[in-house]
Amino acid sequence: MSKVLRTKETVSPPLRKAASRALARLRAGGALFVEGGRERVSLPLPVARKVEALLTAYAEGQTPSVLAPADELTTQETADLLGLSRPTVVKMMDDGRLPFHKPGAHRRVRRADLMAFQEVLRRERRDALAALSKAGQAMERDARDQGSFDDKMI
Repeated sequence: MSKVLRTKETVSPPLRKAASRALARLRAGGALFVEGGRERVSLPLPVARKVEALLTAYAEGQTPSVLAPADELTTQETADLLGLSRPTVVKMMDDGRLPFHKPGAHRRVRRADLMAFQEVLRRERRDALAALSKAGQAMERDARDQGSFDDKMI
């Protein structure tokens, strides 16, 4: 099964508009067709759903990348997909946070490892945001208790 990853690279407005039109047609129950030469082929629903993921990314102004299960990525490709610098990705690899292997002299990241790492990053970000919110609420509560904060300050 392939996976669509979004990069931070943006797409042109005409491409966004065309993708939005195709996406609206698909979501309204319309069929998607691929035309080539003299042939017009209707996409089967499972394929159309994959195309929907691509169109969604394009419509939102992002460039999607489709990775097959066996795909291996370079450190630069991994950095681009994560929206990080290559040196940051290499440091994460060296720190043991991001699994990699060296089939030769260069590091490679397996697609499955990248997807798992992205999930870890999402969880860490969500947990950090929850902790920050909790700390802010505690600070507000303490300030109210000490009389140094009231609703007029908001």
